[in-house]
Amino acid sequence: MRSKPVLAALARRIPVVLAAAALAGCSTLNLPDAPKTVGGPVAKPHYKIGAPYKIDGRWYVPKVDERYDEIGVASWYGDAFHNKLTANGEIFDKKRISAAHKTLPLPTLAEVENLENGRKIVVRVNDRGPFVGDRVIDLSHAAADELGFTAKGLARVRVRYAGEADLTALAALPGDKATKPAKFAAKKEAAPILNASAAEGEDPMAILIADAVGASPRDIPAPVVATAVAPIQPSEIWVEIARVDDLDALEKMPLDHPDLGPVSVRAEHGGGMSQSLRLGPFLDEAVAALSLTRAKAAGFGAARIVRGSGV
Repeated sequence: MRSKPVLAALARRIPVVLAAAALAGCSTLNLPDAPKTVGGPVAKPHYKIGAPYKIDGRWYVPKVDERYDEIGVASWYGDAFHNKLTANGEIFDKKRISAAHKTLPLPTLAEVENLENGRKIVVRVNDRGPFVGDRVIDLSHAAADELGFTAKGLARVRVRYAGEADLTALAALPGDKATKPAKFAAKKEAAPILNASAAEGEDPMAILIADAVGASPRDIPAPVVATAVAPIQPSEIWVEIARVDDLDALEKMPLDHPDLGPVSVRAEHGGGMSQSLRLGPFLDEAVAALSLTRAKAAGFGAARIVRGSGV
């Protein structure tokens, strides 16, 4: 006897539930900020050098090195990291020309030459690694394809610094001009011929003056040669926050403090080998002084300002 009232009550509630579900569905679809994919990474690219770090007992010191030139083994990675964040907040795309490196700034452009077949490309370095054996660079699937060693897995390569990378750009696609190595052709200008009939040993400038005044070149006094003075370059100013003899001591230092900025390490030779940890360089004394104040506030009481090489 109770079944009919219960069914009637359910019948009255069903339209209300369905209407509420419909409204909820509509409101979700119309949200202006609703993501198109759920759970995907959000790119937050940023320039990164990073503090020295230790992996498997080995220290790596990230730094800007425009003379970087190294020969070693290259590997490649793809599916396992596709669409995941790189070390500097970009999204890894296996179909683009990119790479991981242990110490170069992120992002940076690097020229990679496959020494086994002569192929060369320019890659965007936007991740850290590889940390296996003597490998010097880990390339995206597309980059390995361009260099012709995807099937083999490894290749002996030469890696060279190729310049700064645009933070707002994406890694290039295969075939883009950005992946082609730049050709640096030295331009040599031929010296002007002042007087083809000039006798050997005569001063060309004296010949020009003599022609202008109607005199013999031998009557023109020898010019006074002035010593060229190189323009004075502004001295680089650094803030040395610490000096250590053993890189293992870096583990106890707060090098990731947000107010410090990038920390570089410079090897110093003077009665032994030591490592100078520095902020900078700065070209302005006031900016350096402000950085010194922040370093001391972060716990580096012995921080000091050094100029040039600091020795």
